[in-house]
Amino acid sequence: MQARLPATAWPLFLVLAVLVPAHALEFDRQFGEASFKFLKLPLSPRVVALGGAGVALADGAGEIDLNPAAAAADSGRLVVGKGYPFSEFQANSSHITWSIPVTGYRILLNARYLGFEDIPGYTAQDNQTSDYGAHTLKAQGGVAGRFNDLQWGVTLNFANNSIANASYSAAMINAGARYPILPGLVAGASAVNADFWTTKAKDANNRDPFPPTALQAGLAYSHGIGAGLEASAAVDARTRNDEEMVWPVGLEVSWKRVLTARAGFPIGEQEPGLTAGLGLQWSMFRFQYAFQGHATLSPAHYWSLEIAY
Repeated sequence: MQARLPATAWPLFLVLAVLVPAHALEFDRQFGEASFKFLKLPLSPRVVALGGAGVALADGAGEIDLNPAAAAADSGRLVVGKGYPFSEFQANSSHITWSIPVTGYRILLNARYLGFEDIPGYTAQDNQTSDYGAHTLKAQGGVAGRFNDLQWGVTLNFANNSIANASYSAAMINAGARYPILPGLVAGASAVNADFWTTKAKDANNRDPFPPTALQAGLAYSHGIGAGLEASAAVDARTRNDEEMVWPVGLEVSWKRVLTARAGFPIGEQEPGLTAGLGLQWSMFRFQYAFQGHATLSPAHYWSLEIAY
């Protein structure tokens, strides 16, 4: 008699099937080797304000680029946002996310763009050439849902990276899960930008482009502290295929879920800086802002507007 996996267990099986082997994907690379570096820049102001932590705390469609399971318990939601990375980059990013409720699941759609303009060009002999531009486009679609107490999410992604005369693409998988361990205590894990197909670069110096695959796991604890206040703390561990281990930590305090203050710090980052942010919710609308410091560069700023339905 042949055993069969119950239909309701397939989402869990799929998440685990992605998370377990993802660690072997391109993790033999040296520091700084990854292409598609723009994909390291975050989308969610909440995640930025928490220092990059929150894989277990993520609970909204705007955070699917950290953990696709974030939308599993959320309502339908439309999120638009802008980012202004460190001014020395002379870049800005835009993104839109749409979470669509369908019979107990959430259909997830996301697109992001980051572009650089008028970058000074130099030859190998340090002679100045004409300015050039660079951009990254990424689109993803997937689904999130529940399996008993487990929240899960999976998206398929396509990204195109263009820098001067080099243009290359990659197809990737994002997968994540959240699970309550004890009252107020939640565990989370995700694999982001895990590539399973790449094209070859037109640039002869970059024959094997690959994205910055990230594995992140963490714990989050939330507890009411009276007077309408609730505090949440998140501690994560993150590794990328071209970086050392980083330990992002973050704290947020919310008053009646109307006004939220956040702060964080990425322990182990090469050039870390303090982060902070605010969230404001009114009726079906939510506005979020984040400030990201840096040890040597100018601060970065991110904002998003969310509409629940």
